[in-house]
Amino acid sequence: MRRARNGALVLGLTMSLAGCAGGGVDPGDAAAGMASGAIWGAALGTSIGATFAINPAIGATMGAATGAAFGIASGILGAQQAVSYAPIDPAMASGMPGFYDAWAPGSHPPPAGAMAPPPRAGNQG
Repeated sequence: MRRARNGALVLGLTMSLAGCAGGGVDPGDAAAGMASGAIWGAALGTSIGATFAINPAIGATMGAATGAAFGIASGILGAQQAVSYAPIDPAMASGMPGFYDAWAPGSHPPPAGAMAPPPRAGNQG
C-alpha cells in the first residue's frame, strides 16, 4: 500500500512538471518535439520506476533517465520532414519524357522554313 501511495504521489508531481511542456508543439520543429518528449518521458519513467522498483528513489532516478532518452528519440523520429520549395526542373517534372515531342501518327510536320500566313486586313477582330 505504501509503495502504491508513493508511486501515485510521484506520478502526480511529475505530471505537474510535464504540464509545463506546453500542449502546442509544431510538428516540423524537432527541437520542441525533443524537449517535450524528454519531459513526458522523464515524467512517465519516474512514476513507473518509483512504483515498481525495490528502492523507489533509485527506480525514479533510473526511470527518469531512461524515459528522457526514449522521449528525445521519439521527438526526433516523430518530426515531419522539412518542406522544400525549390523550383522543379520542367524536364524532370514531366511524367513521360518524349511523349509530346513527336507529331501525331498520320500527320506531317510543316516543311522547313514555312511560316503562318499574315492575317487579312479585314479581320481585325
